[in-house]
Amino acid sequence: MTLRRTASILVVGALATTPAIGAAASFTVAEATSADRQPPDITAGGVDTWFTGMYSPTGNPRGHQMGVGPARTGPWTTAMVFGSGARIVARGPVARRVILGGTGSYLGATGTVRTTKDAGVFTHTVRYTLPPAGTRRTTKLVLVRLGKPVTTARGGPQGVADGRSIDGTVFNPDGTQIGTYRVDSTLVKVYSGGLKEWYLGDFTYALADGTLVAAGPYQRTTGSAPGSASPAGRVIVRGTGAYAGMRGQVVVLPPNADGTATHGFTLIRG
Repeated sequence: MTLRRTASILVVGALATTPAIGAAASFTVAEATSADRQPPDITAGGVDTWFTGMYSPTGNPRGHQMGVGPARTGPWTTAMVFGSGARIVARGPVARRVILGGTGSYLGATGTVRTTKDAGVFTHTVRYTLPPAGTRRTTKLVLVRLGKPVTTARGGPQGVADGRSIDGTVFNPDGTQIGTYRVDSTLVKVYSGGLKEWYLGDFTYALADGTLVAAGPYQRTTGSAPGSASPAGRVIVRGTGAYAGMRGQVVVLPPNADGTATHGFTLIRG
Protein backbone atom coordinates (compact mmCIF):
# COMPACT_ATOMS: atom_id res chain seq x y z
CA MET A 1 0.00 0.00 0.00
CA THR A 2 1.56 3.23 -1.18
CA LEU A 3 0.60 5.47 1.71
CA ARG A 4 2.01 3.05 4.25
CA ARG A 5 5.44 3.25 2.66
CA THR A 6 5.55 7.05 2.67
CA ALA A 7 3.90 7.65 6.03
CA SER A 8 4.92 5.06 8.54
CA ILE A 9 2.91 3.45 11.25
CA LEU A 10 3.96 3.68 14.85
CA VAL A 11 6.14 0.97 16.29
CA VAL A 12 7.02 0.83 19.97
CA GLY A 13 9.86 -1.34 21.12
CA ALA A 14 11.51 -2.67 24.24
CA LEU A 15 14.50 -1.47 26.14
CA ALA A 16 17.01 -4.02 27.29
CA THR A 17 15.62 -3.24 30.75
CA THR A 18 12.55 -1.17 31.55
CA PRO A 19 12.89 1.91 33.78
CA ALA A 20 11.90 2.02 37.43
CA ILE A 21 8.23 2.38 38.27
CA GLY A 22 7.25 6.03 37.90
CA ALA A 23 10.29 6.86 35.76
CA ALA A 24 10.23 8.32 32.26
CA ALA A 25 12.20 6.79 29.41
CA SER A 26 12.87 7.26 25.72
CA PHE A 27 14.41 4.99 23.10
CA THR A 28 14.46 4.32 19.38
CA VAL A 29 13.70 1.19 17.39
CA ALA A 30 13.67 0.33 13.70
CA GLU A 31 11.26 -1.90 11.84
CA ALA A 32 12.15 -4.27 9.02
CA THR A 33 12.87 -2.78 5.62
CA SER A 34 10.15 -2.99 3.00
CA ALA A 35 12.02 -5.86 1.30
CA ASP A 36 11.95 -7.87 4.54
CA ARG A 37 8.22 -7.57 5.17
CA GLN A 38 6.36 -10.88 5.35
CA PRO A 39 3.73 -10.36 4.07
CA PRO A 40 4.01 -6.89 2.56
CA ASP A 41 1.61 -4.17 3.66
CA ILE A 42 -1.88 -5.04 2.48
CA THR A 43 -4.83 -2.77 1.75
CA ALA A 44 -8.18 -4.44 1.05
CA GLY A 45 -11.77 -3.33 1.37
CA GLY A 46 -10.78 0.11 2.64
CA VAL A 47 -8.56 -1.27 5.44
CA ASP A 48 -4.78 -0.98 5.82
CA THR A 49 -2.88 -3.81 7.55
CA TRP A 50 0.78 -4.62 8.14
CA PHE A 51 2.97 -7.03 10.08
CA THR A 52 6.75 -6.85 10.38
CA GLY A 53 9.75 -7.49 12.58
CA MET A 54 11.19 -4.83 14.88
CA TYR A 55 14.85 -4.33 15.79
CA SER A 56 17.09 -2.37 18.11
CA PRO A 57 19.34 0.30 16.52
CA THR A 58 22.15 -2.31 16.51
CA GLY A 59 20.00 -4.83 14.65
CA ASN A 60 18.99 -7.13 17.51
CA PRO A 61 15.46 -8.55 17.11
CA ARG A 62 12.91 -7.22 19.62
CA GLY A 63 9.78 -8.98 18.41
CA HIS A 64 7.03 -8.11 15.96
CA GLN A 65 4.70 -5.24 15.37
CA MET A 66 1.42 -5.01 13.52
CA GLY A 67 -1.16 -2.40 12.64
CA VAL A 68 -4.59 -1.79 11.19
CA GLY A 69 -6.77 1.19 10.32
CA PRO A 70 -8.97 2.86 7.71
CA ALA A 71 -7.06 3.04 4.42
CA ARG A 72 -5.19 6.30 3.84
CA THR A 73 -7.03 8.27 6.52
CA GLY A 74 -6.39 6.48 9.82
CA PRO A 75 -6.24 6.67 12.75
CA TRP A 76 -4.26 3.45 12.97
CA THR A 77 -4.05 1.04 15.88
CA THR A 78 -0.63 -0.58 16.31
CA ALA A 79 0.69 -3.25 18.64
CA MET A 80 4.19 -4.36 19.56
CA VAL A 81 4.72 -7.92 20.82
CA PHE A 82 8.03 -8.41 22.62
CA GLY A 83 9.87 -11.68 23.04
CA SER A 84 9.09 -11.51 26.77
CA GLY A 85 5.36 -11.47 26.01
CA ALA A 86 4.95 -7.82 27.07
CA ARG A 87 2.99 -5.63 24.66
CA ILE A 88 2.42 -1.96 23.92
CA VAL A 89 -0.60 -0.68 22.00
CA ALA A 90 -0.91 2.78 20.44
CA ARG A 91 -3.34 4.66 18.26
CA GLY A 92 -3.43 7.86 16.24
CA PRO A 93 -2.34 9.63 13.04
CA VAL A 94 1.06 9.20 11.44
CA ALA A 95 2.64 12.35 12.85
CA ARG A 96 2.00 11.55 16.51
CA ARG A 97 0.56 8.39 17.97
CA VAL A 98 -0.52 8.10 21.56
CA ILE A 99 0.43 5.05 23.62
CA LEU A 100 -2.80 3.59 25.00
CA GLY A 101 -0.96 1.39 27.49
CA GLY A 102 1.00 -1.78 27.86
CA THR A 103 1.09 -5.20 29.45
CA GLY A 104 3.69 -6.98 31.56
CA SER A 105 6.64 -4.69 32.31
CA TYR A 106 4.86 -1.90 30.39
CA LEU A 107 1.63 -2.08 32.42
CA GLY A 108 0.05 1.38 32.58
CA ALA A 109 2.56 3.04 30.24
CA THR A 110 1.60 6.40 28.73
CA GLY A 111 3.43 8.48 26.15
CA THR A 112 3.89 9.23 22.48
CA VAL A 113 5.79 7.97 19.45
CA ARG A 114 7.20 9.92 16.54
CA THR A 115 8.38 8.34 13.28
CA THR A 116 11.04 9.18 10.70
CA LYS A 117 12.16 7.41 7.54
CA ASP A 118 15.76 7.22 6.35
CA ALA A 119 17.08 5.10 3.47
CA GLY A 120 13.82 3.17 3.37
CA VAL A 121 13.88 2.25 7.06
CA PHE A 122 11.29 3.52 9.52
CA THR A 123 12.73 4.58 12.88
CA HIS A 124 10.52 5.33 15.86
CA THR A 125 11.32 7.47 18.87
CA VAL A 126 9.30 6.32 21.87
CA ARG A 127 8.78 8.41 24.99
CA TYR A 128 6.81 6.81 27.81
CA THR A 129 6.23 6.93 31.55
CA LEU A 130 5.22 4.12 33.90
CA PRO A 131 2.76 4.66 36.80
CA PRO A 132 4.15 6.09 40.06
CA ALA A 133 5.44 3.73 42.71
CA GLY A 134 2.66 2.66 45.05
CA THR A 135 -0.09 2.87 42.42
CA ARG A 136 -2.88 0.60 43.62
CA ARG A 137 -3.65 -2.42 41.46
CA THR A 138 -7.03 -4.16 41.42
CA THR A 139 -7.33 -7.70 40.05
CA LYS A 140 -10.40 -9.41 38.67
CA LEU A 141 -11.06 -12.81 37.09
CA VAL A 142 -13.96 -13.61 34.76
CA LEU A 143 -14.88 -16.43 32.42
CA VAL A 144 -15.99 -15.76 28.84
CA ARG A 145 -17.92 -18.10 26.57
CA LEU A 146 -17.67 -17.10 22.91
CA GLY A 147 -20.36 -17.45 20.29
CA LYS A 148 -19.90 -18.13 16.59
CA PRO A 149 -17.46 -15.80 14.77
CA VAL A 150 -18.75 -13.65 11.93
CA THR A 151 -16.29 -12.87 9.11
CA THR A 152 -16.40 -9.78 6.92
CA ALA A 153 -14.53 -10.63 3.71
CA ARG A 154 -12.51 -7.75 2.25
CA GLY A 155 -10.67 -9.54 -0.56
CA GLY A 156 -7.11 -9.53 0.74
CA PRO A 157 -4.68 -12.41 0.04
CA GLN A 158 -5.27 -15.35 2.42
CA GLY A 159 -8.04 -13.31 3.99
CA VAL A 160 -5.69 -10.66 5.40
CA ALA A 161 -7.69 -7.49 6.26
CA ASP A 162 -10.88 -9.54 6.78
CA GLY A 163 -12.91 -8.51 9.80
CA ARG A 164 -13.74 -11.01 12.54
CA SER A 165 -16.40 -10.24 15.15
CA ILE A 166 -17.58 -12.46 17.99
CA ASP A 167 -20.21 -11.99 20.68
CA GLY A 168 -19.91 -13.75 24.01
CA THR A 169 -21.18 -14.05 27.56
CA VAL A 170 -19.24 -13.12 30.72
CA PHE A 171 -19.46 -15.08 33.99
CA ASN A 172 -18.04 -14.85 37.48
CA PRO A 173 -15.79 -17.80 38.40
CA ASP A 174 -18.80 -19.29 40.23
CA GLY A 175 -20.76 -19.42 36.97
CA THR A 176 -23.03 -16.41 37.55
CA GLN A 177 -23.61 -14.42 34.37
CA ILE A 178 -22.50 -10.81 34.83
CA GLY A 179 -22.44 -9.36 31.33
CA THR A 180 -21.64 -9.66 27.65
CA TYR A 181 -18.48 -9.57 25.57
CA ARG A 182 -17.72 -8.34 22.05
CA VAL A 183 -14.68 -8.80 19.79
CA ASP A 184 -14.13 -6.58 16.74
CA SER A 185 -10.85 -7.58 15.11
CA THR A 186 -8.97 -7.66 11.80
CA LEU A 187 -6.73 -10.40 10.40
CA VAL A 188 -3.20 -9.00 9.91
CA LYS A 189 -1.01 -12.07 9.40
CA VAL A 190 -1.32 -15.69 8.19
CA TYR A 191 1.69 -17.94 8.78
CA SER A 192 2.87 -21.54 9.32
CA GLY A 193 1.49 -22.56 5.96
CA GLY A 194 -1.92 -21.06 6.68
CA LEU A 195 -2.32 -22.89 10.01
CA LYS A 196 -1.97 -19.86 12.31
CA GLU A 197 -3.15 -16.25 12.33
CA TRP A 198 -2.59 -12.93 14.08
CA TYR A 199 -5.47 -10.52 14.69
CA LEU A 200 -5.59 -6.98 16.09
CA GLY A 201 -8.77 -5.52 17.51
CA ASP A 202 -10.96 -4.04 20.24
CA PHE A 203 -12.68 -6.01 23.02
CA THR A 204 -15.68 -4.76 25.02
CA TYR A 205 -16.82 -6.15 28.36
CA ALA A 206 -20.32 -4.84 29.18
CA LEU A 207 -20.64 -5.86 32.83
CA ALA A 208 -23.38 -5.33 35.39
CA ASP A 209 -21.37 -2.63 37.20
CA GLY A 210 -19.75 -0.92 34.19
CA THR A 211 -17.88 -1.39 30.93
CA LEU A 212 -14.23 -2.12 30.19
CA VAL A 213 -12.73 -1.70 26.71
CA ALA A 214 -9.46 -3.35 25.70
CA ALA A 215 -7.30 -3.21 22.58
CA GLY A 216 -4.53 -5.45 21.30
CA PRO A 217 -3.49 -8.54 19.35
CA TYR A 218 -4.25 -12.24 19.62
CA GLN A 219 -3.18 -15.43 17.84
CA ARG A 220 -5.35 -18.34 16.84
CA THR A 221 -5.02 -21.66 15.05
CA THR A 222 -7.17 -21.89 11.93
CA GLY A 223 -9.93 -24.44 12.20
CA SER A 224 -9.86 -24.39 16.01
CA ALA A 225 -12.60 -23.19 18.34
CA PRO A 226 -12.93 -19.41 18.74
CA GLY A 227 -10.43 -17.98 21.19
CA SER A 228 -6.74 -17.31 21.61
CA ALA A 229 -4.19 -20.02 20.80
CA SER A 230 -1.79 -18.76 23.50
CA PRO A 231 -1.98 -16.34 26.47
CA ALA A 232 -2.83 -12.94 25.01
CA GLY A 233 -2.16 -9.67 26.80
CA ARG A 234 -4.41 -6.76 25.87
CA VAL A 235 -4.42 -3.18 27.05
CA ILE A 236 -7.39 -1.79 28.99
CA VAL A 237 -7.93 1.64 27.43
CA ARG A 238 -11.00 2.91 29.27
CA GLY A 239 -13.86 2.07 31.58
CA THR A 240 -17.27 3.32 32.69
CA GLY A 241 -19.38 2.93 35.81
CA ALA A 242 -17.39 1.22 38.56
CA TYR A 243 -14.42 1.17 36.16
CA ALA A 244 -14.46 4.86 35.21
CA GLY A 245 -10.91 6.19 34.94
CA MET A 246 -9.35 2.74 35.03
CA ARG A 247 -6.81 1.27 32.65
CA GLY A 248 -4.35 -1.62 32.81
CA GLN A 249 -4.23 -5.04 31.22
CA VAL A 250 -6.25 -8.19 30.65
CA VAL A 251 -4.57 -11.52 29.97
CA VAL A 252 -6.71 -14.04 28.10
CA LEU A 253 -5.84 -17.72 28.44
CA PRO A 254 -6.58 -20.45 25.87
CA PRO A 255 -10.02 -22.08 26.20
CA ASN A 256 -10.77 -24.29 29.22
CA ALA A 257 -12.13 -27.81 28.89
CA ASP A 258 -15.70 -26.50 29.22
CA GLY A 259 -15.25 -24.05 26.34
CA THR A 260 -14.92 -20.92 28.46
CA ALA A 261 -11.71 -18.89 28.68
CA THR A 262 -10.28 -17.16 31.74
CA HIS A 263 -9.73 -13.40 31.45
CA GLY A 264 -7.54 -11.94 34.19
CA PHE A 265 -7.61 -8.15 34.75
CA THR A 266 -5.02 -5.98 36.47
CA LEU A 267 -6.49 -2.48 36.76
CA ILE A 268 -5.08 0.86 37.89
CA ARG A 269 -6.85 4.19 38.16
CA GLY A 270 -5.63 7.40 36.58
